[in-house]
Amino acid sequence: MKRIINILLILISTLSYSQNNSESDVFKKIIDYEIGKGGKGMYVQCEKPKTFFDAKDFKVQTGLNVPENILNEIELNESQSKIGSWNSELINELNYGEDFIKSKKCLTKNDAEQLFKKTNKRQNIISISEPIFDNNFENCVVSVSYLKFTGSAYGKKYFLKKVYGMWTVIVEYEIWMS
Repeated sequence: MKRIINILLILISTLSYSQNNSESDVFKKIIDYEIGKGGKGMYVQCEKPKTFFDAKDFKVQTGLNVPENILNEIELNESQSKIGSWNSELINELNYGEDFIKSKKCLTKNDAEQLFKKTNKRQNIISISEPIFDNNFENCVVSVSYLKFTGSAYGKKYFLKKVYGMWTVIVEYEIWMS
């Protein structure tokens, strides 16, 4: 009995590590992707907003032929998505100078508001949601928003797939602006 419990504990901790590792890998991939598209001078927001996913909307907006079971898993796992916070240590692991990421500390919502008030200028504050994975942690959806000024923002969702062990952005969709 003790042996079974130990095996279960090892399996659970391995799965938890895998999930947390996948989340941080997706976070880093999104930052790299945004910087690669010309993103400069951005701040990273600490809060992870909840991600929403609808398989029908995804298929209509992207036209991708993703297997139904993967879309159903992501849609089911979306119900477990929650609001959280990114660890500032993830920002420290990125190898970008202040030209790209202005602070090695992530900003809270209050920090962002204070930054807008203090500078009275447009800013580039990126908010990355909690990724929603399929059951095998091989596909995921993540939302990205940019806060430019109080009441001014834009964003989109990304569908990513693990290809040869690396997260790859497959498509951007559901682009919005306010």
